[in-house]
Amino acid sequence: MPAPTRPMRPRWPRNLAPAVALLLALAAGCARRPDDPALAFVLQTLKKGDRLILLRVLDAPAQDRLAAVVAVAGGKPELRIYERQEGGRYALALTEQQGDAFANLVLEDLNADGQDEIVATWSGGHLETLEVLGRTGPGAYRNLFLNAGRQIEKRYDPAGRAEFWITSRTYAEAAGQPPAYETTVFRWDGEKFAEAKGR
Repeated sequence: MPAPTRPMRPRWPRNLAPAVALLLALAAGCARRPDDPALAFVLQTLKKGDRLILLRVLDAPAQDRLAAVVAVAGGKPELRIYERQEGGRYALALTEQQGDAFANLVLEDLNADGQDEIVATWSGGHLETLEVLGRTGPGAYRNLFLNAGRQIEKRYDPAGRAEFWITSRTYAEAAGQPPAYETTVFRWDGEKFAEAKGR
């Protein structure tokens, strides 16, 4: 009768030990609170089930203004803008919610006034939604453009100002005909991006 055998212990390669140590160190670091005060503040504002999608400083390196996109538990994503108050604490200045899903956020001077606008892109159904926010003062923002379409293209005029070319379905086609589409152009009129009367 053969002698009973013991199960073999797995042999780990010697060069795996540094990788395991690194993973343990990273796990310990993730358990601690973040050292960045902006990130620490935003994480404290999240409720149970919320998820932080994006955090961006709007005025680096000062970090006095922050943009956070949060996937709200049981709801649609929100764009939240925070501004630092006297004493160093941040306060919520604006909340926006424009689509079923968040796509992108960039800073760009769209109207050639020397100040960056906040450009947020959302999506929902078959449409893409573009939102442009301008800062009018401490804690104050104004919507400079909000529109949706099947396709949004950004172009520039000779002065460097942005134009938005939005293509959407007109639903004007006859029965049995292919879908009809139309492109509308929006240009800066000195106060907002408005529909251009002529191209």
